[in-house]
Amino acid sequence: MYALPAEDDLSVPIQPLRVTVVTIVTSASLQMLITELRRESMRVEVATASVLEHPPLDPVYVISLDPSFAKLLAEQLVSWAATELHAGLIGVVEDGSPQDNEVLLAAGFDDVVPAPCSARELVARIRAVHRRVHWKGMSNGRLRFGDLTLDLYGRELWVGGKTIGLTSIELAVLRELIKARGRPLSRTELLDQAWGEGDLEVSERAVDNVILRLRRKLPRPDLIETVRSVGFRIAPRA
Repeated sequence: MYALPAEDDLSVPIQPLRVTVVTIVTSASLQMLITELRRESMRVEVATASVLEHPPLDPVYVISLDPSFAKLLAEQLVSWAATELHAGLIGVVEDGSPQDNEVLLAAGFDDVVPAPCSARELVARIRAVHRRVHWKGMSNGRLRFGDLTLDLYGRELWVGGKTIGLTSIELAVLRELIKARGRPLSRTELLDQAWGEGDLEVSERAVDNVILRLRRKLPRPDLIETVRSVGFRIAPRA
């Protein structure tokens, strides 16, 4: 298992940062991106689709897909990443459309970027996902509000006697809602606090997708309330 960072400093990622690039689809631009990632002091492993036969080993995986594979493999990839390490997933979709990006985000990917893309942008996205995977906010790794207990280390939610596994972005959004303790957060606030890296082009639609997935997982979807003209909050009665 990957060791948690010894300090709570989120501004400096663990060095060297570990990432695996899964080349379900290969291209010249992808090979250039891999070279650039290695120049950014990242320990980059390259794997093929056969990696899905084994539990994830690195905290962040960059998955290279084309639009047809994106629709076909999205849920399978998310289920695979949720086991053992609970790895973060970034999709790189070759010649993808906004609709292709939404398919992956709705399935549970932490981030998606259309290819070709700049190495600088991909590096920033990898670092943002890496921080979410290893975020530490409390000394015992848990946040509580009402009947909700969020285990930041195990990346699980405990509620109503049930244990619910979360992807890294689901955990990040729920973490911010619990920290707000019933105060509504706007979509913009959730983007800034959960996604981070405000200069990255992540739309407010991504927030809605994560909230939808969380409501499907919760024993009571109304634990997350929509506050009209504001955003979302954890129901005070939680």
